[in-house]
Amino acid sequence: MKFLSSKRGVAAIVALLLILFLFRPGVYRLRNRIATSIGSALGRRVALDKVRFHLLPRPGFDLEGLVIYDDPAFSAEPMIRAQDVSAAIRFRSLLRGRLEIANLSATEPSINLVRNIQGRWNLASLLERNAQIPAAPTAKGVYERRPAFPYLEAGHARINFKLGQTKKSYALMDADVALWQDSENSWSARIKAEPVRTDFNLTDTGLLQINATWQRSSSLRLTPVQFTVQWQNGQLGQITKLLSGKDGGWRGGVNLTANVSGTPEALRIESQTAIDGFHRYDIVGSENVRLATACSGRYNAVIGTVADLLCESPVGGGTVRLRGALSLVVQGPNYDLTLEAERVPLTSVVRLLRQAKKQIPGDLTASGLLNAEFRTTRNVADAVHNDILQHWSGNGSASNVRVASRLSSNPGKDEVAFGTIPLTLVAADWQGTSPQIRPRRPATKKQEQEKNQEPAETHLRIGPVQLTMNASGPVNAAGWMSVNGYRFSLRGDMELKDVFRLEDVLGLPATRPAAEGLAQLDVTTSGSWQGFAAPIAVGTAQLRNVRAEMRGLNTPIQIISATMSLDPDAVMMEKISARTGSTHWSGEITAPRHCAAPGAAPAAAPAVVAGIVPTCVFQFDLTADQLSTGDLGEWFTPHPAKRPWYRILNSNSNSGSNDPLGPSPLLAIQAHGNLHVGRFGLKKMSASQVATQVEVDRGKITLTALRGQLLQGTHQGNWIVDVSNHDVSNHDASTQTVRYHGTGTLQDISLAQVGTLMNDDWISGTATGNFELDGSGDSFRPVLEHADGKLQFVMRNGSLPHIEIPGSSVPLPVHRFAGELHLKKGAWELSAGRLESRDGTYQVRGTASPGSGFDFVLTRGDEQSWTLTGTLAKPHVAPVGHREANRTEAKRVEEGAETVKP
Repeated sequence: MKFLSSKRGVAAIVALLLILFLFRPGVYRLRNRIATSIGSALGRRVALDKVRFHLLPRPGFDLEGLVIYDDPAFSAEPMIRAQDVSAAIRFRSLLRGRLEIANLSATEPSINLVRNIQGRWNLASLLERNAQIPAAPTAKGVYERRPAFPYLEAGHARINFKLGQTKKSYALMDADVALWQDSENSWSARIKAEPVRTDFNLTDTGLLQINATWQRSSSLRLTPVQFTVQWQNGQLGQITKLLSGKDGGWRGGVNLTANVSGTPEALRIESQTAIDGFHRYDIVGSENVRLATACSGRYNAVIGTVADLLCESPVGGGTVRLRGALSLVVQGPNYDLTLEAERVPLTSVVRLLRQAKKQIPGDLTASGLLNAEFRTTRNVADAVHNDILQHWSGNGSASNVRVASRLSSNPGKDEVAFGTIPLTLVAADWQGTSPQIRPRRPATKKQEQEKNQEPAETHLRIGPVQLTMNASGPVNAAGWMSVNGYRFSLRGDMELKDVFRLEDVLGLPATRPAAEGLAQLDVTTSGSWQGFAAPIAVGTAQLRNVRAEMRGLNTPIQIISATMSLDPDAVMMEKISARTGSTHWSGEITAPRHCAAPGAAPAAAPAVVAGIVPTCVFQFDLTADQLSTGDLGEWFTPHPAKRPWYRILNSNSNSGSNDPLGPSPLLAIQAHGNLHVGRFGLKKMSASQVATQVEVDRGKITLTALRGQLLQGTHQGNWIVDVSNHDVSNHDASTQTVRYHGTGTLQDISLAQVGTLMNDDWISGTATGNFELDGSGDSFRPVLEHADGKLQFVMRNGSLPHIEIPGSSVPLPVHRFAGELHLKKGAWELSAGRLESRDGTYQVRGTASPGSGFDFVLTRGDEQSWTLTGTLAKPHVAPVGHREANRTEAKRVEEGAETVKP
């Protein structure tokens, strides 16, 4: 030291620095010495590509292509590879004639951590090697002559993980790593990095920090260690995808802190984990649910066992506790764990469910306490015979359970009381069979059915219990839950209003019409946890004395009895006995479930009206004892909904006593099926034994093969009735008419019946014909006034009592009368008419209209012609030669007589 402080020493240092500065190319000959120096400190073979010397800010070297090879027992791939490394040298070591690295700093290195098939890591062997080297601490004293352990650091590093020769997809990115020797017998390390997976694009996994300290020992298993792990600000969905390979759909901020101390044979572990804002990915709300647990235990890293495990999670005023031990052996884990729930308030459970299950209502409240203890054990001691013993046991109960809606308009009445619900953990029942097959045992049929509803896998049996609600009597409820799914059943008699309230309280997806009555239920609701699938309700409901209302219908639907069956894809109503007004109905209806809403609904048919999705196609086979055109008008014509008298006191109500008009629900429906009507009333006329195939498409009704008894004859044809223009928002009445199109045949129609309907016996006999009609209107007369069509007819064995042709029998007998009538805007035109009578054959042509009466010409085979003018009630016949006089007389008669219109 005296030399260094003397003038000679200073001069020698200046000279040495000048030589190093002027002759830097010679530094490249030190490459092997530098590699040897680094290798001796790490106990690994080291290779370098290039070396450059730098003087400032501290003497050292810039190393390119640094490769630190791994132990061949672990991997042939280098342990560390870095393109750019800065190595600072200890200046005093140069004065002693040796090269000593003080600091080794790598930028963006690639580090491989390898675990061999024996379960050892390459890093462990490196630590053992360094512990045996008598190196001085990194911050060694001035008089220390031993080589010091260098300060090793890396910035923006990538740390890869390998199992044997297989590189895993897990990695630590943008890692800052440091390793140094604290004192004579202890080392320290720290790492700060972002966990990622190379096969996924993860962006929010949080920040992982590890600070570790260990001491020198003859064996790694006896090395005292102490380290702290912090995983902060991780997003739960990204972390689950990091660990399992898929996003489980859960969201929340994850924070983990763990302290580990002891030796690898006896490590004391204490950790705290918290998830803030826990919720499902598609559930957004202001409710902040925090899940937290604190765990402790003793871990033996050498044999992979955890003893004295204790995890406690405070829940409200209660606690969820996990305790026991487990062993991670090669053949599979052994464990003996006990899960306890002590006075856990169901209010907290509902808060958790509300964030985990989308269908849970936001205003659902629950009261009661949960107490349970479950135990699971697994032992592979008898693995030689491949006999894996697995036993689950435990039970508990939820006491004083009451569920209600916080915003209910009927506090207390909408409350569902379950009392005390027993809970039983049922062990898996493989019995040496495949998981899908449950062995049969002697049991009654009922017991066997009930038992087969439970899965073969381990599950939690809930109930049975009797629930009570409002006016309904006790109903039996039971169910189970497993890791894969759940199932709950409800059996008993309930008022429909209570059923709907229960569905609302529990958040079950269902269409709830305005109905009241009694239902005998045998329904189960089940679902799968995977994919957040909505629950599916299946089963039967026996309906009795149900009164239902549908918006747009003035007449309620009274269901005397019916059987409703719920299948996964359809709802069926069978054995229907119902009444609408004076009509009694029977038959069956099938409606699909899970219908997709259309991209855009027609203007006259909203996408959803009264809970009906337009793309759902209903099927039916119905029989009505009687119907009328008035009934159909009531169904498809919008009506104001009557409001209770007390609603007028509501300031938000309209001033009128009725709600605004709304479209009929049948304008949004799609359906097809068969319809049978015993008697169908058409104003004064009626048809019987009516049968047809019906297709309804948003107000367009197609009647195919419509058959019926009409006017002592038969009708058969096809009709299209289009009422889709009944849009109450459109005030143009001209666009709201009903449109008709029909084709078909009439057989053996009684013309005397036609005359009776017209209040005048102006015709008799029978007729057969083919017709085609296009028209529009809200009643029979407007339809004819705006209709186009034609009628090919044949009249037989009748008479025309009001027509008197001179020289012919009175009334005019008709043996056969055939022709073709064309209808255009209410006016009829007859062409090629041929009337065969007793006194000859007549050719008939002319027109008839409601406003102008008749204008026909009858020409007999003997070339005599007559004109037929006037009306049905007072026709006037005259020879053709007196045509003008006849017209004047007919006009005078018409002005003084009432016209009978067809």
